[in-house]
Amino acid sequence: MPFMPPREVHVQVTHSMPPQKIEIFKSLEDWAENNILTYLKPVEKCWQPHDFLPDPTSDGFYEQVKELRERAKEIPDDYFVVLVGDMITEEALPTYQTMLNTLDGVRDETGASLTSWAIWTRAWTAE
Repeated sequence: MPFMPPREVHVQVTHSMPPQKIEIFKSLEDWAENNILTYLKPVEKCWQPHDFLPDPTSDGFYEQVKELRERAKEIPDDYFVVLVGDMITEEALPTYQTMLNTLDGVRDETGASLTSWAIWTRAWTAE
């Protein structure tokens, strides 16, 4: 099948794949379920950056923040560069998910699809 340029569907650009490639993704559904989805953590076990920061409702919050700042001032600038790069990547995860949702074979049409690819994409973005 020749290259097909992106097309608009309900104001969303989609990217077509030849039927043979779509069939490959469909044939890998069970494999993805058994070999990729098993690596996803339950929501209760996922952590967020604020889990490692002082609790703003605690009595010692200001002292804990001051102590954290004191410890952090010794961290080399190179570490902060890496941290900023990582933060930018993490912030862009919804953009990556949106892009994945334009691809035939892995598209999550409803945002609640039960296909292995859709489940993985949503969980990866949320994690």
